[in-house]
This record gives sequence, structure tokens and C-alpha cells, in this order.
Amino acid sequence: MPSFIVADHGSTASRIREVLNFGGHDCPSAHVLPLDGAAGRLGRESTIDLVVVALMPDLERGLGLLPAVSRVAPGKILAVGPAADSKLVLRALRSGADDYVDSAELEAELESAIGRLNEAARGPAQLGRLIAVLAPSGGSGSSTVAANLGVALAAEHKSACLIDLKPKTGDLAALLDLKPTFTLADLCRNAAKLDRVMFERSVVKHDSGVSLVAAPHHLDDMVLIKSEGVTQALQFARASFPFVLADLDHPSHPEQRVVLDLADVVLIAFRLDFASLRNVRRTLEYLDALDVARDKVLLVVNRYGQAHEVPAAKAEEALGRKIAHYIPEDPKSVNRANNHGVPVVIEARSSRVSKSLFQLAMLLDGRRKK
Repeated sequence: MPSFIVADHGSTASRIREVLNFGGHDCPSAHVLPLDGAAGRLGRESTIDLVVVALMPDLERGLGLLPAVSRVAPGKILAVGPAADSKLVLRALRSGADDYVDSAELEAELESAIGRLNEAARGPAQLGRLIAVLAPSGGSGSSTVAANLGVALAAEHKSACLIDLKPKTGDLAALLDLKPTFTLADLCRNAAKLDRVMFERSVVKHDSGVSLVAAPHHLDDMVLIKSEGVTQALQFARASFPFVLADLDHPSHPEQRVVLDLADVVLIAFRLDFASLRNVRRTLEYLDALDVARDKVLLVVNRYGQAHEVPAAKAEEALGRKIAHYIPEDPKSVNRANNHGVPVVIEARSSRVSKSLFQLAMLLDGRRKK
């Protein structure tokens, strides 16, 4: 199937054409079109596999051409331009581009974008496993557990996704020392127009392979977090990553219940003290009322080994459930890692707490393989 390039910048067009031809796309020199008249020429073509539109040097002019190209070209459209301006990226996607390529990393990004389009054309892949992480009581460290499990799973599977559903107190960005441009509030604000490309451009990536959908920057944006947007974000995350971990806040809220309904595993992190156990029991009763299958619920004791804690056997008796895993108390390693914005499974990989978190990740991975 033929491919076309729309560009007024000769050297950019040559670089794009080289990538296309190397990748097996049919793009002779006659298929390199200037912006003026490009829509008319493309409209006369009956078969078009791909159109790559270089927005430079006149970005506004390039953006203005995208709607016309999307109307007449039957194939996919890639926009090439600077990625530093996030608003420019969103404008290009909303104007008809199926994906956006950073001109500063043209060759690598163009190959990746073509790969994504080819993958989408092959049809839906197996959905990633969704793990809901929640803590019935404060101080249980559920966000630390979620962040480190995400890193541990990404180490095994090359990627994983974290979604911060704690709009008031979301800590995942700080725990990973990330500075997201977009947040879950932005995805929910654009839920009606949300697609896979927009989702992928909205996550922020960590060097470990974890991608984060961050909590809102501002408390005023909390009202934007709605069930529809969360459901959309979960769908795109599960289509893109082998594991998705959602750090939940209050499971009774509608947008949180969406996660519980879809989750493959509901991981409850808690401490062995009276207040925490009481709230775990209340949470288990609530999950039963929602008809969440009991075999989906995984009880995990975090900060295990604190002085004067309730014995594990008595805790299991009180809850009427078995505890699946114990993460040891290690404030020195965990606090240092959290304060540095480096997950403890990276900062102190050989520590007891890191080894326990990797074991928990293997347990979750084992459930996936069954």
C-alpha cells in the first residue's frame, strides 16, 4: 500500500522517506508533496496506507492542513513536529492525526509510531491484568506498595502502568520522582475524545519501564474524575500494558467502584493493629455486598513485625480469611527511598522489604500465568 509525505522542509521529508522505505512502505519521490495542494492530490488517490505530515516550519499552517487531509485520505495520518509543547500535540491529535512523532527523535519515534499503527491494525491483544490496591486505614503504605509492585512487574515484563486514583493525596508521582504534564483529570476532561494515542501521550514514563497516570495537580480538578473517564483510561491502559495497578482511595466512590468491578485482583494492604483490622473487616463486608469474588481478594500485611502488633493467627481468625503475604517493616530503607523519589526495589534491592515485594510481584504474576 502506498505512503505519502506532506512537507515543505526538504531535509525532513528525506529523513521521513528513508524510514518509510527502510520499513517496506512504498514511498517514491513522487509521493512527497508540498503543503499547498496536498489535500487535493491525496483526494484523487484511491489507496493510501499512510500519510506523514511534517508540521514544520509553519506549525499553524501544518495544523490547519490536518483536518483536510483526514477527510480525504483513507489511510492513517502521522503528524511530525516538536513534542515539547504538549498543547501542540493535543491540537494535532484533535485535528485528525492518528499519532504524533517528535521531530527531535524523528527516526526512532517514526518507527515506533508505525509499529503502534501496525499493532492496532492486527486487532486487540490480550488485556493486561488489573490490580486494585487499597488500604482500609491510613498509614498502611498502599501507595508505596503499588509503586514498588509496578516497578517489580515492569522489571519482568518490560512495562507496567500505575493509575493514581487518590485525587486528594496521590503520591505516586512523588514516589517515582516524576513531574507529569497531564493527569487523570485531563483524561477525564477529554473522555469523549479519548483514544489510545491521546492516552499514551498523557502518561509519564519512569526509567524502570513503569508508566504513570498521575493524580490531579490541583484539588479543584477532583470534580473532573468521573466513572466514564476512569473506565476509558483503564481500557486503554489494559490494552497497552501487561499489568495495570490502580491505587485506590475510597472504594465506595463511583469512579473507584469501576476499578473494583473490573479488577482481576483486589489487593488490600493493612497493618496488624486493631484499627486497621476493624477497617479491613468492614471493607471485606463491603466487597461481599458488591459481589466481588472472594478469590479475587488478596490480603497483604504491610510493615509486618512492628512492636505489639496483633498476632497473624488472631488476625486471620478475626477476618475469617487467610493472609496471603507479609511485607516486613523496614522504615530505614523505605523512608530513605521514598524521600529520594526512588522505589525501594531499586534503591535497596537486596533489602528484606525489596525481596518481599518482588515475591509478591511473582505471586501476582503467577496468578496471571495460571
